[in-house]
Amino acid sequence: MNEQPATNFFWDDWKQEALAAGIAAPLAALGSDVLRLHRLNRWGDEFLGTFDDAPNMLTMCLEEPAETELMFIENLNPYDTALIAATKIRLGLK
Repeated sequence: MNEQPATNFFWDDWKQEALAAGIAAPLAALGSDVLRLHRLNRWGDEFLGTFDDAPNMLTMCLEEPAETELMFIENLNPYDTALIAATKIRLGLK
């Protein structure tokens, strides 16, 4: 039989940890996307999403979910001003 072992990436593990901590699924998915895209695009350490950022991102999601969601959206879509503005309105932020 040709079975491939399951591969878990750290962003998948982070998402599962976030869900287990009670973070809403959409926010957990956004955080996972930030971690994944940071790794795949090899962004510099000055950008959110390094492996070392993962514990802080979890804390941010738990303590300030709306602000963190906006930060994730801004991180993933920095040039989509319409999406960022709509997210701010939806979340009741500025």
